[in-house]
Amino acid sequence: MKVHDFIVGMVFMLLGIFVAAYSQTFAAPRNLNYGPGFFPLLVGTGLSLVGLAIVWQGLRNYKTLPIVVLPDWTKSAKFALRFWIIPGVIIFYVAFVDLLGFLITATLILTFVIAASGAPKTKALIVGFLVAAAMNIGFASILHVPLPWGPLTSISGWLIW
Repeated sequence: MKVHDFIVGMVFMLLGIFVAAYSQTFAAPRNLNYGPGFFPLLVGTGLSLVGLAIVWQGLRNYKTLPIVVLPDWTKSAKFALRFWIIPGVIIFYVAFVDLLGFLITATLILTFVIAASGAPKTKALIVGFLVAAAMNIGFASILHVPLPWGPLTSISGWLIW
């Protein structure tokens, strides 16, 4: 998807202004002229200036280019599903990981993504489960990251070393 430079520039400029303004809420340590808000202030200012340059470029081409150009893949349901599946599974993960636990949620997500790419559903389920179990073992046992278990809390000790 191609969005007009004016809109992209405005988004970057407003994001930069927000970052720069928010950086001013960080209190500087005593006896220092700069503190934890100095680097975000530089990033926000730079982002705003880049956004302003993109807005300027967009204003120069405002009448010659359309506001939004949709690519050809948006006309195909299969390719649109493959595009929207990623934001969809991220929202699903955030909404259901505490309820279902990491292992079940990750297995469902990986199975759905693999099956949507054209793999057979049984293979997608097997690979999804194995990858989710490996990730669960890696995060919980090796990295010691606490993951939600959901209904599998009673058997969580089986997958933690």
